[in-house]
Amino acid sequence: MTQFGPMEIGLFVAVGIAIICFILFLIALNRKKKAQERYETQYKEKEEQLTKSHEEELEKIRIEKKKAETQHKEDYQTMVSSKNREIDALKLFSNNSSEYVTDMRLLGIRERLVKEKRIRPEDMHIMANIFMPTDDLNDITRISHLVLTRTGLYIIDSQLLKGHVYQGVTRNQFEENPMMAQVFKTLQLDETTSQTIVLDESDDQAHQLSIVDYSKHIERLEAVAAKLQHQLNDKYTPTPILYFNPKHDGDVTLSSYAPQSKTKVLVGPEQLNEFFNKYVFHGRIQYDVNDLQAIMDEIESYN
Repeated sequence: MTQFGPMEIGLFVAVGIAIICFILFLIALNRKKKAQERYETQYKEKEEQLTKSHEEELEKIRIEKKKAETQHKEDYQTMVSSKNREIDALKLFSNNSSEYVTDMRLLGIRERLVKEKRIRPEDMHIMANIFMPTDDLNDITRISHLVLTRTGLYIIDSQLLKGHVYQGVTRNQFEENPMMAQVFKTLQLDETTSQTIVLDESDDQAHQLSIVDYSKHIERLEAVAAKLQHQLNDKYTPTPILYFNPKHDGDVTLSSYAPQSKTKVLVGPEQLNEFFNKYVFHGRIQYDVNDLQAIMDEIESYN
């Protein structure tokens, strides 16, 4: 049997250790390679997730942008359609200069409220020169201005004036204004009932004053509001407005002595602006935009 000397044994041990180290190196190298492959896989998965998330976010932004563009286009088309409808209505009426000026003021109010983003274009519509259906051709009901808003319908009768409006006058004002006693007597008015009386000054050189009783006029206006409510089968009664347009700036003044009745009496563009600022924007909602469109369609079918 061959005997190995110390040198041979040392060599075998060294070779064995080298083999063991090499095997450990291969194992470590393999583990490192697997760890690197695992990290690469995780990185790719994370990269794919980020890419997918980014693409989904871009798609979401694209869809939202498309929706916004579509809505903007619809709003614009609605506004153009509404404007064209109003312009067509204005072309039809041409009854007097007061009505034309009033319509322009109403359109201006609507345009300002939309520009200030207090309402949308479809929240307020202006209609002019409306004729209500009737079986009696001798009793045709005409509405010069109708404003449709989500807070209600407003029938406006427009009068051109240079003078003063006394609203809610009774005999209680005779002591303060003795002239009214003679006016009531001349016009044979009921002293116990609130009356609306107007002093109108002519534009000629004589500047003559005429006294007009608008009490019956207001009653007719309220009857028109009731008739429109019935025709539309609406649970809300339109608000009648008697509006005095000044012939020139500052030409109309108002003295109000009693709470207004169903009919609102307004004088001058400032009061008209103030009224719609209050009721169109802050009033109680009665209709949605589809209701307003349906009302407009029905009214247009009469005309």
